[in-house]
Amino acid sequence: MTLLPCHLKSTYRAFWLLAATLCLAVGCAEQEPGTLPVSRCTTWKIPADGARIPAPRALYADENDVVYALDDAGRVLLYSSDGGLLNSWRMPEHENGRPEGVVKLMDGRIAVADTHYHRVVFFHEDGTVESMLGEKGTDAGQFVYPVAIAQDATGCIYVGEYGDRQRIQKFSADGTFITQFGEHGTGPGQFQRPSGIVWNNQTIYVVDAFNNRIQVFSDSGAFQKIIKLADNLEPFEFPYDIRGTRDGRLFVIENKAARVTVLTEDGTFVGRFGHPGRGDGEFFNPWGLTVLSDGRILVADTGNHRIVELIP
Repeated sequence: MTLLPCHLKSTYRAFWLLAATLCLAVGCAEQEPGTLPVSRCTTWKIPADGARIPAPRALYADENDVVYALDDAGRVLLYSSDGGLLNSWRMPEHENGRPEGVVKLMDGRIAVADTHYHRVVFFHEDGTVESMLGEKGTDAGQFVYPVAIAQDATGCIYVGEYGDRQRIQKFSADGTFITQFGEHGTGPGQFQRPSGIVWNNQTIYVVDAFNNRIQVFSDSGAFQKIIKLADNLEPFEFPYDIRGTRDGRLFVIENKAARVTVLTEDGTFVGRFGHPGRGDGEFFNPWGLTVLSDGRILVADTGNHRIVELIP
């Protein structure tokens, strides 16, 4: 047995105490190689709506780490970066169904893909309605079940819809239609529920949920490629939402597999975390995610009626 110098013994002991603590926190004994390292999981509460606790459906964090959440009570919820509730309001209508996509725009408005009312609703920061875009239909500027929304650095807005057209439409910041791309199908450039969109470096990344893949386009709509995982990795299982970070990583929530998968923009696998369940470090039917500036990951753990914070 190799003996450590005395001055290193305390450091060595501290290292293994820390490692043991982290393993207890995230269940390291059950984790497989390739697991995304997470030191701790905490939970943000969804405020009650009468006698029930609603479920979160979508998340977005702005540049100040204010978090915008949508729930299945038809509410928009605003949280501080430590999970404190700052404000909330209801959608103008929600009897037909609840919205599924939210983004904070560069001009300060909050844009919500009002899925079952076939429109985008723009709110002021106090929750009052500023304007609406679209109506039910398949022409340019109309929607059938818009589900995802994103904005690029020039202010253009991208809306993904899963209804009759299975497409992404691009608009200027004032709502003027620019272009559209995609159609229903399984081939390159086609979609079956484009439920999450992120813009990064003149590139659009789309989670194509029912086709179990990520597709990549230029921000003018030209198809570029499909991101495929290495053969030794489990394939995507119903990827439902995606976020990008400034360091070039893509964070994907897989609804069926109940896990977070992290990639680089070229598709290189970084790690995964989570599996189906009701306990700590587990998810049930997760719909969305976002990433804070300090690297914390928030998951809309829809089936468990909670927002889960993963601390790297």
